[in-house]
Amino acid sequence: MDKKLPRMHQVSDSDVVDQTQEEISTKRKSRIVSRFLSPALQFWLKSQLEQVEQLEVHIEGGDRQIITGKIPLVSVAGSNVIFRGLHLTEVKLSATDIRINIGQIIKGKQLKVLESFPIFGRVKLLQSDFNASLKSALLTQAIVEFLTPLLPPDFIGDLKQPISLYDQKAEISKGHLSLLAKVMSKFDEKIPINLHTDLKLATSCKLLLENLNFQVLQKPNYEFSNTMKVDLGTEVKLQELTLEYGQLICQGSLIVKS
Repeated sequence: MDKKLPRMHQVSDSDVVDQTQEEISTKRKSRIVSRFLSPALQFWLKSQLEQVEQLEVHIEGGDRQIITGKIPLVSVAGSNVIFRGLHLTEVKLSATDIRINIGQIIKGKQLKVLESFPIFGRVKLLQSDFNASLKSALLTQAIVEFLTPLLPPDFIGDLKQPISLYDQKAEISKGHLSLLAKVMSKFDEKIPINLHTDLKLATSCKLLLENLNFQVLQKPNYEFSNTMKVDLGTEVKLQELTLEYGQLICQGSLIVKS
C-alpha cells in the first residue's frame, strides 16, 4: 500500500532573497544605530542637560526609516537630571517620528532636530530636588508671574522692580503644596510671603488650586479667592499629577520645539 509522504516545504529563490535582505537590513540597522545614531543622540541629549547621573537611550527603527532621517521611536531614562536649572530625580521619556539630519550625522556632524515633536514622559521630583529647582530662573519667573496678580497693588508699589524671590522653600505633602518665600522692598527689607494650597489637575492643560491660603506679612487682612486655575498652555497635556509626602510625580506630554 502506498503511503502518503509528508509534503516537504520547498524553499524558493525569492524566499532566500527575502531572508538575505532581512539579515542584511538587521546588520545595517545595527551599524547605523550603534555606530552613528546612538552616540550622536547621547551626545545631543547630554548637551541639553547641565547634569545627568545615569542616561539610557533606546532607539527603534528599520534602515529604510532611519536613513530617510526619521527615528520611529526613542526611549530615554535618566536619574538626577538637571535641565535649565530644574532638578529631576527620575525621568522616563519616549518620542515618535523624530526628524533628524541623518546625512550630516553619518558624516560626523552634530545631531539636529528638524521638526517639533511631542514627547511623552513621567517625571519624579523629591522635595529636595523641587527646592533646588526653585532657584532656577525658569521656575522662579513662573512663580513670580503667578504670585504678582495675587499681591495688593499698593504692596507691589513698595517692592523693588522687577520682583525677585529670596529664601524660597517648598513643602510637599499628600495633595498639598506649601511655598514660603520673601520679596525685597524698596527699603532693602525682605518681606515674607506664604502660600498653601491643595493642588491637582483641572484639565490636561490646567492646574486647580483649592483651599488656597496666601499670606503677606504686611497685609494680614488681605483677602482673595481661595480657588484658582492655572493655564499651562496648549503645548502641555498632563495625565497625572500626584503629590505625596516629600515627592511629586507628573506624567503627560509636551511639544519639543525644533
